[in-house]
Amino acid sequence: MSPWVTIATLMSVGIGFEAFAQDGHTRYHQYYHKWKQPGSGASCCNARVRTPWGQETGDCEPTRAEMRNGDWYAWERHIGSWLKIPDNKFIRERNPSMEEGHLCWSPTAGILCFVPPDTGG
Repeated sequence: MSPWVTIATLMSVGIGFEAFAQDGHTRYHQYYHKWKQPGSGASCCNARVRTPWGQETGDCEPTRAEMRNGDWYAWERHIGSWLKIPDNKFIRERNPSMEEGHLCWSPTAGILCFVPPDTGG
């Protein structure tokens, strides 16, 4: 396979994942725009930033989340890393998709809000 085919394939996969994540924000924006940061009352939503090269980063979107040794962790796709969710970032809001966690994150402020998946408890 030519290196150009490999590069084109990787770029299309990356663009597809980016579009999915942005679509996730769009799907749940009706919930996200009402969510408030614990302790401040500031919005969890509207933290999206456009980088100089045109990539959007930050804001609320569905994400993978898992419990590890009694602590919640969420995948932050913009930085490609699992983040431990501090207790003071949980918000008591209806989870609009149940099986996914929802993370509101900003490159400057970090974790703004988090709603865990519905674990049935």
